[in-house]
Amino acid sequence: MAAMRGARGALCLLQHYSSDSDGDSGYTSEDDRKRKHEFTSPHERKKKKRRRGEEEEDMVVDSPFSSSSSSSSSSSSSSSSSSPPQAAPQGMCGQERGAVAAPRPQPPHRSIPLPAELLAGREGAQHTEDPQQHQGRLRSFPHERGNWASILYIPLHLGIYGPSFSSLVSSLLSTCRQHSLSLTPSTDLHVSLSRTLVLHLHWIHPLTEDLRRTVAHKARFSLWLHGLSVYVNEEHTRTFLGLRVCQGRSELDELVGDADKCFAEYRLPPFYKDGSYHASIAWCVGDVSEPLRRLLPQLENLCSQYFAVETDMRTFDISTLLFKAGNKITTLHLRSQD
Repeated sequence: MAAMRGARGALCLLQHYSSDSDGDSGYTSEDDRKRKHEFTSPHERKKKKRRRGEEEEDMVVDSPFSSSSSSSSSSSSSSSSSSPPQAAPQGMCGQERGAVAAPRPQPPHRSIPLPAELLAGREGAQHTEDPQQHQGRLRSFPHERGNWASILYIPLHLGIYGPSFSSLVSSLLSTCRQHSLSLTPSTDLHVSLSRTLVLHLHWIHPLTEDLRRTVAHKARFSLWLHGLSVYVNEEHTRTFLGLRVCQGRSELDELVGDADKCFAEYRLPPFYKDGSYHASIAWCVGDVSEPLRRLLPQLENLCSQYFAVETDMRTFDISTLLFKAGNKITTLHLRSQD
């Protein structure tokens, strides 16, 4: 009987042990269960903190203040994991709780106005010429942006005869004024080998090089001036008084023929077919050819007296040509006779 009572006591003890220890993993007392729930290993605490930090980062939405708020939240969570979350500052709670910040308004776009000169050019304003600024001269062709007035000519250098020749021109103009004809002396002495041409800007350089190569094969020569003539331009807007070229006409014909071939490549007009080579010494506005021709005998008499004294003045040795395009003048050299 004692053995049976001992067996039943052991069975009861075993049942009591199993019912109390189902969730305690072997702890049998209430104090032990409390210590179990209160004690966690450092590794488990780190894992809990890491999980808690990941959950808080998932709740944060990108905003202008997310970088600063995320760093502050992570530092506060690591220092006190059990403390309740602090309330968001006033005015920032919407952004901290996931609200997307509204875009910052952009300033209105402002364009800088163009100068009046450029606006006038874009509107197609016509270029106006003031003849008073050009001694009363008028254009033979309308002004157009990008076009350049050009001419090929032979310069005649007076050298030591400059003062005496200026005195001759003054005497001729004084005689014209006595007959109510007012002429203006020319600024330089030259013989034209082309019309006044209208060139586009991108034509100037290649045409200049073509003329340079052509002229380089022509030999130098001499000109001889003699006698006065009256000339009028095609538009009959200007009248000229000039000295005729007597010697050297054949050389000038060759130069003009070769230059016209270069101009033809750019569809430019050739020189005058029946043109008279001359050097203008004076001009006036308008067509006054008839009254000026009636004065030629008197003017010729003055020239004869001058050239009788300055016999060498009428002869010029030609070694270079000039090609003027706008304000740019290019020198073209003739071949020497070596």
